[in-house]
Formats: sequence, C-alpha cells, structure tokens
Amino acid sequence: MTSPARDPNVWRPLPAQERALRSSAYELLYGGAAGGGKSAYLLAAPLRWVHLPAFRGLLLRRSFPELERTLIAAARGIYPRLGASYHEGRHEWTFPSGARIDFGYCERDSDVLRYQGAERAFIGFDELTHFTEAQYRYLTSRARSADGIPIRIRSTSNPGGPGHDWVRARWGAWLSRGAAPGSVRWYDPDGREVEWGTLDALSRTFVPARLADNPYLGAEYRAQLLALDPVTRAQLLEGDWDAVVGEGKLFHRDWWHYLNAAPECVRRCRGWDLGAGGDPSEGVLLGDLGPDVVPRWVVLDVVTHVGPPHELHALVRRTAETDGPSVVIALPQDPGQAGKDQAETYCRELAGFDVRTRPVSGDKVQRAGPWSSQVGAKNAALVRAPWTPGYVSQHHAFPDGPHDDKVDASSEAFATLALGGQQVSRDAVRAAVSTLRGRESPFRPRF
Repeated sequence: MTSPARDPNVWRPLPAQERALRSSAYELLYGGAAGGGKSAYLLAAPLRWVHLPAFRGLLLRRSFPELERTLIAAARGIYPRLGASYHEGRHEWTFPSGARIDFGYCERDSDVLRYQGAERAFIGFDELTHFTEAQYRYLTSRARSADGIPIRIRSTSNPGGPGHDWVRARWGAWLSRGAAPGSVRWYDPDGREVEWGTLDALSRTFVPARLADNPYLGAEYRAQLLALDPVTRAQLLEGDWDAVVGEGKLFHRDWWHYLNAAPECVRRCRGWDLGAGGDPSEGVLLGDLGPDVVPRWVVLDVVTHVGPPHELHALVRRTAETDGPSVVIALPQDPGQAGKDQAETYCRELAGFDVRTRPVSGDKVQRAGPWSSQVGAKNAALVRAPWTPGYVSQHHAFPDGPHDDKVDASSEAFATLALGGQQVSRDAVRAAVSTLRGRESPFRPRF
C-alpha cells in the first residue's frame, strides 16, 4: 500500500522532502533556505499513519494568524483528498479511520499547557526558530506512543529568528560541524552525543532544503531573495546558519564613546517607542553636536515606563515639559487607523511642542540600520548615567534579545534628526562647536 504521504494523487514530494519522509530518526529538522517546501513537507509527514485509528498528531505555529494563513490554508488542498474532514472550532482534521491531526499555536510559554493531556505520537513545529527552547522541550516531552505507533518529532525552519541560537546549537553537528545531511546521530537526555545503543538515547538528523530543490518556484522568487540585505539573503537563499544578525552584530559594546557630562547640542530629539502588550515604553533623548564634531551623536537621557496607557500619556507630557519646547518629539505611527488615531491623540496632548510622526515601515532590523551605521562608525556617544549599562546591553543583544524598545526609540530619534529635524544654521553649529572647544573635552572613549 502506497503511503498517503507519497501518493501522487495526494501530493508529489520534492527530492529533499522525500529524503526527510524516509528518515526513521526520532527528531528531524528540515529546511534551511526559503522555497524548499517546508510547510508542505510538515503537512505530509504524519500522513503515513492516518490509516491507524489510534493515531493523533499535532502541528504547531507560533501564533494563530500564522497558523491560519499557512498550515490550515495549505491542508485544505491536501487532506480532503484522503477523505478527511475539518472541525473549524477545534482546528482538527479527522480521517476516515478515526485518526486525527490537531493544529495549534503557542504564542506564550504557558500555551504549551493546552496540549499536555492527549497522547500524540507525532508533533510538528513549523518555523522552529519562532518558538522558544522551553516550548519545544516541554511539548516534545509530552509525546506519547499509542498502539505501537512510533513517536516522531518533525520541525521545519529557516535560519534567523529569535530562536536561531538554540536551534543551531541543538543541530550543531550538522549546522556548524559538518555532519553529512541526513546522517543520524544519537543523544542522551542531557543532550550529549553518544554511541548507538546507549540506554535512553534518541536519534536526531537534519535534512537541508534549497530553493534549487523546488522547480515550482522560478527566477522571480529568486530575484526577490537576491534583493534582500546580505545577512537575510544568505539565510533564505543559501540556508546559511552562520549568517546571523545576532548578539553584537549590529551594535558592538566597544563602538560607543562615553561622556562624563552632557555637552551642548545644536539639535535635540526625544524619540519614543510606545510599548504594547506589556512591553516597556522608552523615550530616548538624542543630541546632535553638528557635522564638525566626532562623535556627532550623543544619547543624553533615557526614560522608561511600564504601566497603563494613561500613565504613559502623562509621562510623555511631563518629559516634554522637562526637555523644553526646543526639543523635537518623534513618535512612530503604527499601520492602520488605530496607529493614526494614537499619533493624533499625542499631537493634541502635546500642543505647543514640535511633534513629528512618521509611519512605521520595514522591520525592526531595517529601521535600526541607519542608527547602527553611525554607532559602527564610532560616531555616537553615551552620557554616563544609571540607564547606560542597560541601554548598551539591549543594543548588544539586538535583535534577538527579549526587548528592543530602546533601540527602536533611538532609531526614531536619529531618523528624525538626520532625515528632517529642525533646520540649523551654520552659525549655530559653529557656536556650539566653539563652546565645546573652549572647555575641557568631556569625551573619554573606552576601548
């Protein structure tokens, strides 16, 4: 009997997908580059057991919108060919044998508790680097065999994303140490590689996929990938797990200059990141010393808020009054009507101040790029203050750290000053420079 996973009337696997489907390893990671058919593979992988009434599988994305847009939508084109029916409320496919495949998501770490009860012999993670290691470890520990059905853990992923480091470490033998693709290695419960046959050891493998493996995606898709920034292009086009914008890549600790006192600035801007969903809100005051001074940009102050929105509105107003009317206030405008309404509300509340709003575009890494370029050129300084260590640490961890609000606020302030802040006369610039040169320099670079 032909497995439904390989039945040409149901689905025709690509060669890389076929190699992954044939693997008997307990734990398998499939993917690397974009366009390798990761989601299709994950949907097909549990089909070899759906003729068994006791079989139950679980396929996961990090969020429900992602789940609905990808796995659920794609399953509608495959599973009905096998006679399966879908229950919208439970996000569950039931096959003629009685076998079931559930679709779920784990937006928060606590969401794993939804899936702890039922016995599932198959658990699949789509875009594994979007999950935390804690989520992965907990859910895979809950896998249970029923009626002799083997347990299989299957994941797909591109490089990059918040979970890049732990995924790369778990499959390090293949992703960084050159193990042959598809080869099987054995690991004990503590994650140490052991010999085959060791008690309690489980097998693991990695099967790469490339855009070239998929004849259904042509030159236009490849051209889209070639247009990406170098790091993302290497990740998605080549499946390069060593191409990382990770810790210390956009902002090194030793790129900053440190000042013992706040200097006179020709322009200042307070950039805000208005945190949502429990994230902190940050207001970063950035000063411009003028084009004749190196470093030119100085982070003068950071204000942090965690609390209800009405308190944030009051804080933004108080901070504006403290900064004074000469300081430009830069506020991001999130997409949609809600973002526009929020920006307009702040503008009304800040009447009498120079408020600039810009629609948010691009992802956080793209928006931080211009600010990173200035810091990397050692053209940025920090005033020594209680907030300084946390500010540096968040930049160093960006974009994979738990918070990025200080980076976003700094990028907003820099974009406003560099791309259209207050117009300053050359006389004002020269006056400020002369003032600085007439006193003992506060600049004390740290190397």
